Amino acid sequence: MFQSFDSATSPETGAARLKNLRTELKNDGLDGYLIPRADAHQGEYVVARDMRLAWLTGFTGSAGFCAALRDKAGIFIDGRYTLQVRDQVDLDCFTPVPWPVTKLVDWLRQALPKGGKIGFDPWLHTRAEIETIAKTNIEPVAIGNLIDKIWHDQPDAPLDIMVPHPLKYAGQSHNDKIATAAKNLTDAGHSAFVLTQPDAIAWLLNTRGTDLGQTPVALAFAVLHGSGHVSLFMDARKTDAALIEHLGEQVSLHAPDGFEIELTALSGTVRLDKSITPEAIVRLLESQSIDIAFADDPTTLPKACKNAVELEGAKQAHIRDGAAMCEFLAWVDGIHPETGITEIDIVKSLEAKRTATGQLKNISFDTICGSGPNGAIVHYRVTTDTNRRLQFNEVLLVDSGGQYLDGTTDITRTMAIGAPPPKAVRHATLVMKGMIAISRLRFPDGLTGKDIDAFARAALWAEGLDYDHGTGHGVGSYLSVHEGPQRISRLAKTALKPGMILSNEPGYYKQGAYGIRIENLLYVRPANPIMGSDDRDMLCFETLTLAPFDRAMIDTSLLTSTEIDWLNQYHQLVWDSLHGLVTNPTKDWLKAACAPL
Repeated sequence: MFQSFDSATSPETGAARLKNLRTELKNDGLDGYLIPRADAHQGEYVVARDMRLAWLTGFTGSAGFCAALRDKAGIFIDGRYTLQVRDQVDLDCFTPVPWPVTKLVDWLRQALPKGGKIGFDPWLHTRAEIETIAKTNIEPVAIGNLIDKIWHDQPDAPLDIMVPHPLKYAGQSHNDKIATAAKNLTDAGHSAFVLTQPDAIAWLLNTRGTDLGQTPVALAFAVLHGSGHVSLFMDARKTDAALIEHLGEQVSLHAPDGFEIELTALSGTVRLDKSITPEAIVRLLESQSIDIAFADDPTTLPKACKNAVELEGAKQAHIRDGAAMCEFLAWVDGIHPETGITEIDIVKSLEAKRTATGQLKNISFDTICGSGPNGAIVHYRVTTDTNRRLQFNEVLLVDSGGQYLDGTTDITRTMAIGAPPPKAVRHATLVMKGMIAISRLRFPDGLTGKDIDAFARAALWAEGLDYDHGTGHGVGSYLSVHEGPQRISRLAKTALKPGMILSNEPGYYKQGAYGIRIENLLYVRPANPIMGSDDRDMLCFETLTLAPFDRAMIDTSLLTSTEIDWLNQYHQLVWDSLHGLVTNPTKDWLKAACAPL
């Protein structure tokens, strides 16, 4: 199994650990300390050694942070984790703070009206984050990591090998990628760019790894020079002859302790991305009076806009994954709750179906399998402590994905166990309407995900309903299942471009009852022209995910004829693509599941 069901943290440990941290605050003359869910690479996922927020508080969500003061501690979480945080932390020690509704600086002003000193590890925060604090009467103080001082059994950093990613999957050589990125720098008058995010390095150098498990990257730092050379900094134990041969003369390997030395020797204007570069790097360059230009990472947009080979790989990965999903969905459809099937059984079955393809490298994230009220916990992760048996007449939400050499998948289906509650069916149909609206959308080139997010919510809004997560996130090519800068969200700022892969996943969550989410991946492409109508360039989406929706969760009386036509066409595509790849029993099930509504 790629997924573990152990409880990684416990609320009971929070009080003693917070007390020890406060001792360090007193020793260093600080009024508080910031504990982010971040590492020095500023990625979304962190290795066990860097799970400082979870170690201190018990909270294991994928986003959030803690501000620990001498007399109070706030744990900042967004709407996805409102329920989860209360189950995982000691509420006598840590107070959940809705974020970003409540800004850190506003909370600090109220907690420390006379000002104060807040410590932080400059490797775990960006300049953009620290600037907001520095503009107040709160003084941010760069200091060593106080959690590391009190975490006496902190795990070691991983030393897994970085491996080449074959050209037949990447579609472009790393030498060509480097040359293009270097030209981007020199055209802007920049001499170098500092790469800190592992997925950016993996994409640029056509490498992958297993340091982060479900995100196939190796942890490293790099400097891209305008000359077209890359300096890569990582432990020599993470390399082998195959990697060195692959990287070639354009990439030089260095020990990690050489990273800061190289930074201080840079000249000219060095580009940094303010949103992802650790504050420690900014300060180091400033200490040497090196000119800094804050601008976007030159790898970000090329990585987001998949080339033809990557898009074809994504299609093949989704066909393979879709066949596995159909085997799984057919099995779920035959579940009888009296057999005692649990959420963990569901997760194990799904992983087994994907493993049976013979090409699964890992799951792309821990499967979210929430039955009944657990489905209302947006990022619920089942453990042996929370495992629940399926019951009659309830709803099951399963959000999962696979990592394959040719692509990354992410799919959510919400299914009825027995006869679902009528309100759940209505809500699921409203969610379906939003998913279809995004899938069918034609929109002018230049729009961002912010401009189209409302299409996914309109049917819910009409009944006074909504959901607290974004509608869609970017997805990598055998890389991170959450990839920027593209997304469909009220916060999206980047224009959608052809080749970008995104999720389309509206939802609705009724606390204590059920969760609804429906998710397909899709990619952006130019829209076919409408003769005599188009007066500007238009874009649209092409759906990648292939798996039927549960008919028991659809009230066709709430759908328009256009929406029903879309569903029928989609199900025909699913049948045409997959019926020859599944077992005979599943083929019979698939035929019924894909029959016209």
